[in-house]
Amino acid sequence: DATMVWEADWDTFLDLLEADPYPMQYDKGQIYSFLDYATLKHEELIPLIISALFPLLERKNYRIFGSNLPLSIPGPGKIYFNADCTVVKGPSEHIPLRGEMKAITNPVILVEVLSESTYDFDLGQKFQRYKTIPSLQQVLYIDSQSPLVISYRRKDQEGTWLIEEFTGLEGEVPVLEEGTFSLKALYEPLKL
Repeated sequence: DATMVWEADWDTFLDLLEADPYPMQYDKGQIYSFLDYATLKHEELIPLIISALFPLLERKNYRIFGSNLPLSIPGPGKIYFNADCTVVKGPSEHIPLRGEMKAITNPVILVEVLSESTYDFDLGQKFQRYKTIPSLQQVLYIDSQSPLVISYRRKDQEGTWLIEEFTGLEGEVPVLEEGTFSLKALYEPLKL
């Protein structure tokens, strides 16, 4: 496993973030760095999911961002995550981190491409933090090894989430109330 975790204060994390080429995330005093290289399938899936979301959302005041966009999570302690894809409705809202660095605070959809090294972190700790974002309505987990999409959709503000799994190339994944995309559109180009 190429995941490193170590304790550091927020300012040390921001110093490292400005200087280090490796992706890092921060959760209440701990830095998480995934040092392995991204697989080709992982990187291919990111533009494919953006392409699948774009026709559903483009004319409805949504903005779609790729990976490395900082997210701020509400609550006590500092938390800094990156999703593989972030969707915002209307203007994006930010909080300052340092200098020109800002973090988005109002995503409505977050997408994570699951790989072996990040699988447990993304589905566990990271989702526990994501679901505290008031604006967030859906989280999509895209498996990079086989045709599988896990969707978490918010049912109410009290914390009830609908969990759905979609498998096989014939599956259709609902995106909010805006339509669906097919697993075939995501996975057929990968030649799994």
